[in-house]
Amino acid sequence: MSQSSRAQIQIPEAFECIFQPKRYKVFYGGRGGAKSHNIARYLLIEGTKKPMRFLCARELQGSITDSVHKLLADIISDHGLNGFYTVLQNSIRGANGTEFFFKGLKHNATEIKSMEGVDKAWIEEAEKVSQSSWEILIPTIRKEGSEILVSFNPKHPTDPTYINFVANADDRMLVRKVDWSDNPFFPDTLNEERKALLKNDPTAYRHVWEGDFDERHFGGVYATYVEEMRKDERICPVPYKHGVDVVTAWDVGKSDSTAIWFAQIVGFQVRVIDYYEASGKDLEHYAGVIKDKPYRYGSHNLPHDAGHDRLGMKGSISDQLKKLGVPNKVIKVGAVSARIELGRELLKECYIDQTSCKDGIHALLNYQYEWDDKKQKFKDKPLHDWASDGSDAFGYLAQVVKRRDDTKPAPPPLPDNYGGGGSWQSM
Repeated sequence: MSQSSRAQIQIPEAFECIFQPKRYKVFYGGRGGAKSHNIARYLLIEGTKKPMRFLCARELQGSITDSVHKLLADIISDHGLNGFYTVLQNSIRGANGTEFFFKGLKHNATEIKSMEGVDKAWIEEAEKVSQSSWEILIPTIRKEGSEILVSFNPKHPTDPTYINFVANADDRMLVRKVDWSDNPFFPDTLNEERKALLKNDPTAYRHVWEGDFDERHFGGVYATYVEEMRKDERICPVPYKHGVDVVTAWDVGKSDSTAIWFAQIVGFQVRVIDYYEASGKDLEHYAGVIKDKPYRYGSHNLPHDAGHDRLGMKGSISDQLKKLGVPNKVIKVGAVSARIELGRELLKECYIDQTSCKDGIHALLNYQYEWDDKKQKFKDKPLHDWASDGSDAFGYLAQVVKRRDDTKPAPPPLPDNYGGGGSWQSM
């Protein structure tokens, strides 16, 4: 093991490479590998050397308790660094001017874009980070010699973080897979848990402890159906077909994100060609997104609450969008279970563009039922989290486009010239 002369913090051999200069430092794998602890130790050591600005981020951060603030504070206390670092309610400061600050990526896009002078950004639980969030964050960390540290447990091979930093790793990146066996401090209690899971559920074991992809789709609402789409090669390039109307389905959020799916119905095929999601934006922003896209629209479909007048608002969301030049209709939203079933039926037959819908696919894969700790089973309703907005919007899309007439013929296969990035032949 190596040891810092400035701070008596031990770094296991598997993480000694973290001190090498690289733009990206990526540590991924199963539980027990102490990825978070050792990245935190590295930053605390680096922060004693000279004044630095550290951004600690994750996709969603509802409060400071959702961040790595407590982990850093615990390490500071355990290693006797209280004389150097001062732990404040929402930040941590060093005696030399070093500062740690904590942000959620998804709902702070504007604030993150304006950040200056970040020396190192640490993205924790990065398997949840969308492609849009990466595209906002990476150009923000622009100081000469700055670093982006990434820690995550892989879940799906199509998650943007895995694709960007493991599948497509390049020489700017230090990429290391670590697990429990790389942790010399791995506790006996966890080792017993590890052995028990290996015996009782080898599939779960490979994901939880060895860092393999999650093949169980544990509690997933749509994950199995999305994986079937992939096997059927229906997640692929799906170009816009000129002359065919595009329908949109929205989930409109105020504190949450607003998500929009774009689809065309060509013959008996439903082709999902685009997806957009953002948070913290006004309705003018979304109206601008709609108008800037080169599509000929058929209908814009909003859930029923978009037709309600709200205190402090100048008319309903539907009315405001109409005034902004986005004609729309408010659809009656059915029960969640019925909407999910329609969404599953749509996933069995539709085609989804693999590039422009990347963040939407990411949401569908991670949409899960809520777990009931008391009854030790999943509830009937999905968990409301970062994946909900895009998934709810997909359910609304299914209500709009799903054909309920089972006597209609099955969708024909895509033509031979499909997937080349151009337009399809007429069908």
